[in-house]
Amino acid sequence: MASLTTIALLERKPGISRDLFSRYWRDVHGVMAARIPGFETYTQHHITPLTDIGSLVVEPFEGIAVVTFAAVGDRDGLIHSDVTKHIHRDEQNLFRRALLYNLEAGATIVTGDIRHCEADSYFVVVPVGLDAIAIAAALIDAGAERIARHDLSGADPAGWNNTDVNECGASRLFGAVMQSWWSGPAQADAALADAVRSSGGRIVCYRTDARYAMVEQGRATLIGLRGLDAVRTIEEANAGNQRELSLLRAIYGPIAG
Repeated sequence: MASLTTIALLERKPGISRDLFSRYWRDVHGVMAARIPGFETYTQHHITPLTDIGSLVVEPFEGIAVVTFAAVGDRDGLIHSDVTKHIHRDEQNLFRRALLYNLEAGATIVTGDIRHCEADSYFVVVPVGLDAIAIAAALIDAGAERIARHDLSGADPAGWNNTDVNECGASRLFGAVMQSWWSGPAQADAALADAVRSSGGRIVCYRTDARYAMVEQGRATLIGLRGLDAVRTIEEANAGNQRELSLLRAIYGPIAG
């Protein structure tokens, strides 16, 4: 059975630096979100919009979160858990927009070799009215090693966004989000520029600057439990005991894995 996926498109709040945004989203907000029950995986992608390849309107998203669930009921934690109300409140500290798309099984299609998931990664946001399947096929033909295509057309993010922007339904104009992996940035830049031209400037592309796995196999990772700065401190001190499962579960409970 195909996993269910939730995609979040995130815009940084004005007045917060990019560095603070990245640190807060990963080490504060992300650590909170990693405690929501039911996540099979939760991955943060810290991204930069490509503003110089011909897109007519560049949505200023700087974060894309991808969450998967093993079963339909597992998504209930995203709505009803004790953590959720605190997540909503914390979004006011960080995001100008937080658009959450809950996708049904089959809305995410992955093409290519999973071994390339650590290669250079780029996202493409496709508006309604363009053929995302054709765009994905063109990117594969141009050399993309792998593509994950998320069909947003059946999802409505209006019920989640609790930040300071009234979308008035405009956010529903996004029809798909695609993540593509490439063997090198030069090849990716040329192919994405061609895709933008072919779309008449309507698609927007983003480079992945950093990727953080916060939850894997249903358990929070060490970064998801403690944040990256603490993990780096543990590594610097060569404190292997701080990775032991018995210690992590004593501190954080069964969510530690």
